[in-house]
Amino acid sequence: MARPGRGDPRLAVSFEPVLPPLLAGERSAGAAVPVTERKAGRGLSESTMAAFATGSPDDTPARARAAACFADLRRVDEMIRDVRDAGDTDEPEPEGEAAPATATGGARTPLDAQLDLVAQCVEAEVATRVFSVSLGGFDTHADEQQLQEILLGQVDRAVAGFVDRMARTEAGRKVVVAVYSEFGRRVRANASDGTDHGTASNVLLLGNGVRGGLYGEPPSLTDLDDGDLKFTTDFRDVYATLLERTLDTDPGAVLAGWRGRLTGVL
Repeated sequence: MARPGRGDPRLAVSFEPVLPPLLAGERSAGAAVPVTERKAGRGLSESTMAAFATGSPDDTPARARAAACFADLRRVDEMIRDVRDAGDTDEPEPEGEAAPATATGGARTPLDAQLDLVAQCVEAEVATRVFSVSLGGFDTHADEQQLQEILLGQVDRAVAGFVDRMARTEAGRKVVVAVYSEFGRRVRANASDGTDHGTASNVLLLGNGVRGGLYGEPPSLTDLDDGDLKFTTDFRDVYATLLERTLDTDPGAVLAGWRGRLTGVL
């Protein structure tokens, strides 16, 4: 399959309600296609949508940009619609036993639905090179232990089911999964048996090409920066490694000249 060219709106796709900062660049951004909030049978007609995506010579720069963005979103939506239609009528045949449709065990969550669609896209070998999914609810300022157990259990089941499914096909075995939090937590509990916003957090990498293990030095729980953890590995080292080893992309062009690496993991 030919690699899509620069500027292709299908290169990076989020299945979250809001586009994450990870997919928003200085000159371009990925596309957000919410999975769990779509309402079938509602919305504008196809002719109206096509009109919004069509510019004219006398458009102002802002209107021309809006039309181009709408056209990009239509391309992404068409790709997803084709994947879904193919999944309804012609399920991909993974190697070995049939791949699970969802994560094993537990109630189905929005993360399950997002990862199901990512799996279908990977198996269909779409043009997208980066997918983003998420699970909310981790802003645990109160009763953290019980809530964390529930949420981390949901992440565990959904991601484990997805990685197992990816291991069953040739396309899936090229996938690397990065799990991260958008913010860290404080070390000391607050008065509500929770923790407040802090610095530093873990990053988990999974996939057929990942060499398992613990990379980087664990931060001290006593040598703190005004109550916050002192990180020992720069997150840009992780991203640079993924860009170079998984996406075959120069990290310096994406991370403003950054040249750090997380050696040995990929």
